[in-house]
Parts: sequence; structure tokens; C-alpha cells
Amino acid sequence: MQKVIMFLIILLVTACARTLEPNADNVNKIFASKDFTFEFHPVNKTTKSLSFRSDYLVYKSNHPTIRREISYDEVLLINDFIQKIVNLHSNTLDLDTSSYYVIKNTAYKVVIVPDQEDIYFDALLKTLDLDRPIEKK
Repeated sequence: MQKVIMFLIILLVTACARTLEPNADNVNKIFASKDFTFEFHPVNKTTKSLSFRSDYLVYKSNHPTIRREISYDEVLLINDFIQKIVNLHSNTLDLDTSSYYVIKNTAYKVVIVPDQEDIYFDALLKTLDLDRPIEKK
């Protein structure tokens, strides 16, 4: 019984993504996997996420999930957006009272708390034509 419990503890510890400091090198380490998720956690609102798997983008929100191919120009736009929020990161703000971002894959996780009110994520979603209800046919 002790061996089973010890095995489960080791499995749990190794299965959790390791949290890294929010800097360009660590974000690039996550991007290198080409299989990662970018989440936005607004204060008192629904979490939205963009996941990237190979050449596909998956957008999850309170609207139906959208899956589609992603273009090179869209990749550049998203990378530029993430670089801007990494540069705005603040160590003094609290996750309970501020909007924040999480960039993660199975091995690593970076939490970014921007130093100013977030308006950029909605603009990014509009540019990518993602944050809209899908019309029923």
C-alpha cells in the first residue's frame, strides 16, 4: 500500500507544470513545443483561451469553441501581443484583484500580470475574428 501511495505522489509531482518567471526566454521555451495554451483570466469574468496545436488554433470562451488553421501573419501578431504583455508584467499586483494571463504547455507555465488595465486581449480576438457568436443555420 505504501508503494502505491508513494507512486501516486511521485506521479502527481511530475505531472504538474513547473512555474517559470515571466520573461522572454521562458515564454520562448514554452513556444518551442508548438503545443501550448494562452489563457486570459479577467477579474470576475469567464476565462478565455487560445490553444495552438501544430498549425491549428483553438479558441475557447463562453461561445462555442472555434477551431481553424492559423496563418503565419496571425502567429506574428500573437507573438507581438504576448511580447507586449510580458514587458508589462508587474510583480506587485495580486492575482485575486487583477486580470492575468497564463502561457503553458505540459511541462512549463508562466503567469503574467500586466501593469495596466487590459484592453488588448479583446482587440486581439477581434483582429483574429474569434470573439463572436457563431450563427446557427
